[in-house]
Amino acid sequence: MTASPSSTTTTTIAPAVGAGDSGSRWRRLARHGLPIAGVIVVTMLITAIGAYIYESNRRGAVSLSNDLIDAIDRRIAVQLHTYLSPAEQFLELAGEMAAARGVFSGGTAIEPFTLQALPRTTTITGFSYADPDGNFMFVVRNPQGGYDTKLVDRRDSGRRVTWTRRDAAGAVTGRSEDPDDTFDPRERPWYTGAVAARGRYWTDTYLFFTLRKPGITLATPRYDPNGKLGAVLAVDLELASLCTFLKQLEIGVSGKAIVVDHDGRVVAYPSDDWLPADRAGAAAPRLDELGDPVLTRVFNRLRVEGYGRKLLDLGDRRIIVSSEPLKTLIGRDWAIVIIVPETDFIGFVTASGWIALALSALVVLIVAALATTMAWRGIGAERRAAAATVRQGVLESHARAFAELARTPAVMDRTVADGLRQALESAATTLGARRAGAWRLDAAGRTLRCEDSFDRDAAAHTAGLELHRDELPNLFAALAQGEPIDALQAGDDRRTAELSAAYLAPLGVASVYVAPIGAAGRPLGMLLVEEPRRGDRGTGLAEFCAALASLFALRFAGADAGAPAPAAPDRSASRPAVDKAAGGAAAARATSLRSALMQRGAAAEGLGPGQMDRTAVAVVKLPDWLSAAERPAGSANGTVMDTLVQEIRHAVEQGGIGYAALMDDQVVLVALSAPGTEAEASARRMALTVLDLRDRLLKAEEALAVGLGFRLAIDIGPVMVSGVDGDAATCNIWGGAVGVAKALAAAAGPRTISASETTYELLSDDFLFRPVGRYFLPETGTMRTFVLVGPI
Repeated sequence: MTASPSSTTTTTIAPAVGAGDSGSRWRRLARHGLPIAGVIVVTMLITAIGAYIYESNRRGAVSLSNDLIDAIDRRIAVQLHTYLSPAEQFLELAGEMAAARGVFSGGTAIEPFTLQALPRTTTITGFSYADPDGNFMFVVRNPQGGYDTKLVDRRDSGRRVTWTRRDAAGAVTGRSEDPDDTFDPRERPWYTGAVAARGRYWTDTYLFFTLRKPGITLATPRYDPNGKLGAVLAVDLELASLCTFLKQLEIGVSGKAIVVDHDGRVVAYPSDDWLPADRAGAAAPRLDELGDPVLTRVFNRLRVEGYGRKLLDLGDRRIIVSSEPLKTLIGRDWAIVIIVPETDFIGFVTASGWIALALSALVVLIVAALATTMAWRGIGAERRAAAATVRQGVLESHARAFAELARTPAVMDRTVADGLRQALESAATTLGARRAGAWRLDAAGRTLRCEDSFDRDAAAHTAGLELHRDELPNLFAALAQGEPIDALQAGDDRRTAELSAAYLAPLGVASVYVAPIGAAGRPLGMLLVEEPRRGDRGTGLAEFCAALASLFALRFAGADAGAPAPAAPDRSASRPAVDKAAGGAAAARATSLRSALMQRGAAAEGLGPGQMDRTAVAVVKLPDWLSAAERPAGSANGTVMDTLVQEIRHAVEQGGIGYAALMDDQVVLVALSAPGTEAEASARRMALTVLDLRDRLLKAEEALAVGLGFRLAIDIGPVMVSGVDGDAATCNIWGGAVGVAKALAAAAGPRTISASETTYELLSDDFLFRPVGRYFLPETGTMRTFVLVGPI
């Protein structure tokens, strides 16, 4: 391969691309920005409308909730008045009838009245009539729907407790005495309270002695004209019915109403489990004693601020508290406390607000999607227009460049080198390629020779490099079919994989375009464009390369028709003379071997009778065992390894190789020769066998549609053999050339045949080799390495 700098100047042809002025830029900005501005405006309007509607609904809901709480206050007050007033009227009538008489004086009139009036006054559970002597009459509703009378007789300093039982019709069903009853009315809170108040008296919540249920009592004393206490009358009101009424009130979702006295003690609570006084003498609990933090806060606010409407903030909750006194309506220093979360009244506003927000967000998303679609379509249209402008400019530059080349006769004249150089410089510049080269196929169709290659970065021309059919069979097959090759990754394309390994990859080239050059159906060469420009600026790559290949076809065809076939080069003249008998490389290796033996204190003569000095050894490096164990789809021949072994067996049998051994992922082949036989004959037989094996494995790759990545190596050198006098197939061969061939196979390129320097010296007259580099082994020293291409 030769290189020469270029002296030809070329003009860069750039695609004409129109540039917009500032006015067009502003118009584009306005066209793309208006949809975005519209989305922003719509979002702001929807947000403002949503906030206004939410606030308006909230104010309306708060106003309605206040009205509702006021109505509930009034309803509870009316209910309490309705609940308590019959008891007051009943007690007033009973007091008029009893006057100031004692139990046994007035009881004969009071008892019939009570039995008639109590069934009509359902809020009263019992009637009490006591005098200062401790006599007592108690009429109470029984579970059967009738009324029982308890009479405590303390006359004559005695104590007698008698029960009279009645059914629902009022008929007496039995009488009994209870000697264990120690009840004394004069010790009860309703009696002492009424005497102390000298008028109507409401007790606090307490536990009824007889019924063992919590309730309240209304009592009134009766005095004679002289102011002497004659009797105390009282009615009992069980709190269960009042609590049931409070529990049935619907105040929002979770609101509740509580009746409390002036000390904050609970009179009625909306719960069945509430026991305000569960034992004799126990006082009703206050609001802060019920274990509810909300009620505790309410109680503390009421003590400090008094009655009224309040809002309590508890964490993230707001509680509405309404407390209204009832003294004006029922004459008792009680109050109604209503507690309800604000969300119970305005929660629907928040929920509807979130729904409105979600719907608004959906509208915004739809608008944004439409605006984005419009903007994207506009941008896409501009991009397509810009891309079309770029492609048009590129095609115009291609047309100008090709027209200029077509007007240059030197491009098609084989005798003028500058014509080819000018064409390749124009092609590399026009296509934006790293390199552009014209390769000519020899008359035998086995070698592609680089007529010229222009490196645009280095502004230099090179020529003379050769590529051989045996080394690149897939590329030559593609060129023979006349199909162009556009490979973005040359190493991954089957047609250019060998070209990438042998030529492109060392130069750092990944992308290539290959245009075949041919005339009258006969391949003449190829136009190789390395790293061409892609995308819109790469438009027309195939057309330009095809047109340029047509010009080169005229050049190459004219050369073939008018010029005699070139004589085969004298390879012996270019290769240093080598004494094959002595073997320059073989002698150097023998010297290195003796030196290594001397360092071990041994001599070559002591290696044993199995030593063979010049033996042809080849090693086949197979793919890794997992790949070799795969079964290709549709294959009827078993695994990949089965196919490989079968092809190796055929090649060995046809080549007459006497020894083949599979060692893990390597196959060692040895051409055993009879004593006195020339080593060159064995080496030639091994080289032909390895070339045949390479072709077989390439075909196997194509048939299996898998990349085997095999590597081959051949060496001529000494080996050790055991069982020489026995069957060759059962020999054991090791050392020397076997190790060298293994090392060369490990370092070889995929699908190539690596050869040692001794192999090259022995076979270079009959086979084509391509130099690779140098390799060092402790046993052989530094030696040159080659790639075996094929026979000459």
